[in-house]
Amino acid sequence: MMDLLKKLNSEKYDIVTGAKKYYGIKIIEKKDNFLLVETRPETYMLVNIDSVTTITPAKELSYGTIAKNIRF
Repeated sequence: MMDLLKKLNSEKYDIVTGAKKYYGIKIIEKKDNFLLVETRPETYMLVNIDSVTTITPAKELSYGTIAKNIRF
């Protein structure tokens, strides 16, 4: 799986699970059925691979992605 992620050529990823979306996280490693991810500097979380539906390279705000908490 880590070899496939390297082909996406990105350092940060957006991950969609059945319950939540995680934006701009860094995947550290895969072990057994879990991904160890860094959500913020020095903040880590385990994500069950079975719950992941999509992994895409993260988009930068400068490319037109609008954060959900910004209101016009």
